[in-house]
Amino acid sequence: MVMGNQDIGAWDAELHRSGRVIFAVRRALAFGGLVVVLVLAGIPILSVLRDLDDRGTWFTIRVALLAVLFAACITLAVLFLFGHPRVTVNATGIRFAWWRKVPWSEFEGTTLVTPSSGYAAPYLTITSTRGRKLHIPQTNVEDLPAFAAWLTKLNTQHRLKTTSTLNMS
Repeated sequence: MVMGNQDIGAWDAELHRSGRVIFAVRRALAFGGLVVVLVLAGIPILSVLRDLDDRGTWFTIRVALLAVLFAACITLAVLFLFGHPRVTVNATGIRFAWWRKVPWSEFEGTTLVTPSSGYAAPYLTITSTRGRKLHIPQTNVEDLPAFAAWLTKLNTQHRLKTTSTLNMS
């Protein structure tokens, strides 16, 4: 099940059931990016194939560009197949990809960013008290305002649980 297309009720149920909710990149969007890169890579491929007899400086530059585009295609294909980068929400906090994390104890808030450019998609910025920021794109979660409200609710629950645990001791 693609959690990024679900609603808050499904997220709560999954968090209660498994202890975490994983928002993988929605495959249709990753596939769209892969198609764009393949189309863009087709232009230098045709150029390099046409000029195979002439191995001058421009040929070398085009081959280097082709290698970069090929690497981008491979990367996007891996993202497409494995649904990375993922957003994981669990009892300890929020993690984006495998290296960026904001623990609930450092959660400061969320901000919905809607770029003025028509080419960029909206994203959610999660800030921590230490100044770390996670930028969650719509490729992971379709309804960013609902996601922001859900994270705020979870943070409130975590703070209440932590406060009641401290008061009991």
